[in-house]
Amino acid sequence: MKIFFMGTSEFAVEVFKVLLESQFQDQIKGIVTQPDRACGRGRRIMPPPLKRFVLSENKEIPVFQPEKVNQREFVEFLKQESPDLIVVAAYGQILKREVLEIPKWGCINVHASLLPRYRGADPIRWMLLRGEKEAGVSIMLMDEGMDTGPILGQKALPIEVEDDYGSLTKKLGQIGGQELLRVIPAWVSGGIKPIPQSEEEASYAPKIKKEMLRISWAKPALEIINQVRAFAPTPGAFCYFRGRKVKILKIRLEEDTTQSIQEPGTIVDIRKEGIVVSALDKNLLVERLHPESKKPLYSWEFCCGYRLKTGERFE
Repeated sequence: MKIFFMGTSEFAVEVFKVLLESQFQDQIKGIVTQPDRACGRGRRIMPPPLKRFVLSENKEIPVFQPEKVNQREFVEFLKQESPDLIVVAAYGQILKREVLEIPKWGCINVHASLLPRYRGADPIRWMLLRGEKEAGVSIMLMDEGMDTGPILGQKALPIEVEDDYGSLTKKLGQIGGQELLRVIPAWVSGGIKPIPQSEEEASYAPKIKKEMLRISWAKPALEIINQVRAFAPTPGAFCYFRGRKVKILKIRLEEDTTQSIQEPGTIVDIRKEGIVVSALDKNLLVERLHPESKKPLYSWEFCCGYRLKTGERFE
């Protein structure tokens, strides 16, 4: 079987790693990913995560980076290559019917949610933002809609208290890859009947807006915790301290409930294990931060470097 893999993000990397270590490794004949883009403050041109991984592994699998996957030239190229199956994982472009109909076994998508919940571009962040207790992956046969195709397989995963976007992405990518190894042979042998999704149960995970990264300490403590988890380690939920931007990378509820709650954002206490900061309804313990133009720091490093005082505020 001739397989093409389409993906871009860190989630796609984790799925692809599982495929590379499986019985399908020699059947992957091409990788399709997004073009290199300008990134960061220096606007350096950088390859997407999947391409970086392939280059680092010195794999000889060809990498293709069309600006638009549905453009005529690339569609004709895919037709000439004639893959039997296209596997898609967090690629970032919607495939039109002409592409979907090329492979003998269709295009199957590894999506990081239990569909039909959290269809769309950013399911993992939205699950964390909304404080979900369970995540999962779905393998679906793609149609022209946004994550609306029938389900070939699903696997659930509990979301741990310590999980953030980085750790949950890795876990879901790995179980997504494992579920893919189960689904592919069953699908091509006729052992799976696709199950249509319920439109009544559908929910959506649109692209994250930049304004969602700014922390308001006047919100309930649990909302702030979920916000930090959803954007850690990157791009990072942020606030300001002494007029400078600082990202909060790890935070949890303060266990000592005897300390009074002060004006939101106020530093109530400074300890080796963290900085106690008041939210609307409870105190929080900030454990790890990333000051602007500096490296990430544990709270005690931040306290020593900035000589923090109780009564100061995060804005």
